[in-house]
Amino acid sequence: MGNQHRMPFRLRRMFNRLSVVVRSIPDEVLAAFPHEILFAARVKAGLSQAEAAVRAGFSQQYWQQLESGKRDASVEIWRRAFDGIECDILLLARPRRHLGEWRARRALEGRWCARSVTRARRDEDF
Repeated sequence: MGNQHRMPFRLRRMFNRLSVVVRSIPDEVLAAFPHEILFAARVKAGLSQAEAAVRAGFSQQYWQQLESGKRDASVEIWRRAFDGIECDILLLARPRRHLGEWRARRALEGRWCARSVTRARRDEDF
């Protein structure tokens, strides 16, 4: 049956709002890799690689590897790099299909889904 978790209301609400917004973003925008966005943001900010690297606390060679896509990096490294050029990053989960369709498919398979678990536990929680 798997783990059954009850998500706090504010997180459910936030995820629902984000999923609506992210669904409306064109696929071309979401298809960009982090290193391409880093390059575009640095150029738009008018910084050289050396200046951006110093601001982020990296060497120029490391920055060049990040920007060219030759270096695989963690989310923390990307955050530091974008902080160096005064940009915020936002990591979003974009559902590949509508969540209602996901729930319906899970119900047809006879598996638990978040909505049914929430309804079953509502009386116990309050």
